[in-house]
Amino acid sequence: MSTPEELAASYAAAWTERDEVKRRVLLESCCGRGVRFLQQGSEHEVVGVDALSATIGEFQAGWPDGVDVRVELTTPVESHHGFGRGGFVWIFGDDRGYGTDFVELGEDGKMKTIVVFGDPGPPPAAAS
Repeated sequence: MSTPEELAASYAAAWTERDEVKRRVLLESCCGRGVRFLQQGSEHEVVGVDALSATIGEFQAGWPDGVDVRVELTTPVESHHGFGRGGFVWIFGDDRGYGTDFVELGEDGKMKTIVVFGDPGPPPAAAS
């Protein structure tokens, strides 16, 4: 089984992987087949690796041309009793978008449910 840090790294890499086949491999390494993805502010529930990969592709299609886009963890990944959380930042050139992912792990040790919340700014420890 992967560590929480390895799951988070594969998941973050999937969000910036433009190649659909490579993105699916990354998602399959960290997400259960029936993964549920819930984004704050959206009533739409994404279910399954295929649907999550398609959602990521749609998100990438809205990225500005010629701008370096990446996602980085802003907090250590914490986990206990089959749940985890981690802070992240989306970097779009000079723009930043912060958030926190809460995750439920399945019996296979992969992410079963991912719930995403937007944050108003960086976590206090990263604000310096």
